[in-house]
Amino acid sequence: MEIKNTSKFGISILLVIPLAIIGCSASGPAFKPVNPIPYDKGVVYIYREPSFAGSGVYGTVTANKMPITKIKNGGYFPFIANPGNVHFEVSTETTNEADVTVEVGKEKYLKTTVGMGLLVGHLNFSEVSPEIGKREISECKLLEPITP
Repeated sequence: MEIKNTSKFGISILLVIPLAIIGCSASGPAFKPVNPIPYDKGVVYIYREPSFAGSGVYGTVTANKMPITKIKNGGYFPFIANPGNVHFEVSTETTNEADVTVEVGKEKYLKTTVGMGLLVGHLNFSEVSPEIGKREISECKLLEPITP
């Protein structure tokens, strides 16, 4: 049986797409909680559950206007902060914002989801309870920090 050029092209595309998606997913170590949390700080876990839908969408996360990481499919980032309000933003073709009140010794969970966009999916934040956050983040992998 002879494979025609169009079939070869189609097969090539089918092989390339999963590789491209894998490149947009987190690949660091598995989730590990910050333990102990520094005595005068709190931690905000920014995470995105693994999902095929929207897996190629990623964006830069900032905390109080400072870039801290790029949120990718299946990734998490522990942001250790002083107590008080922290303003987070995540951007693709639009920007989504969330304010989290950090408390000494406490964990907060900021979930990132993908919504429909005009050209590219939008990333959205929502603060979730520690019970939900601990369960959902368990399959995530550590993301690299953005260094200034």
